[in-house]
Amino acid sequence: MTDHPLGEWNGVTTDDSGRVTRIDLKENILTGSIPPELGNLLNLNYLNLAFNNLNGEIPSELGNLLDLNYLILADNDLDGEIPAELGNLLNLKRLRLEHNTLTGSVPPDLVT
Repeated sequence: MTDHPLGEWNGVTTDDSGRVTRIDLKENILTGSIPPELGNLLNLNYLNLAFNNLNGEIPSELGNLLDLNYLILADNDLDGEIPAELGNLLNLKRLRLEHNTLTGSVPPDLVT
């Protein structure tokens, strides 16, 4: 817990208005599940949570991040299916989900 501005948090970048645009927390020994509230960060364009110990399912709320260019969740302990809502991410340039225990098929809207 800190009272420092978000832009001073490790791995968090904000724009001039203080909105979070980038989260890069790879290799930070994170545990637990990915908070669905990340889907509320509508100015987020980069999310990298790779090489941690995150578990559970990928929140469907990440499909709200329409400005997202990079979604990197590789090398965790994520399970379940890839949410179809990720197909909403039309600006996505890179999606990395390998080295998890995801099931099912890739949603058709993610296949180019």
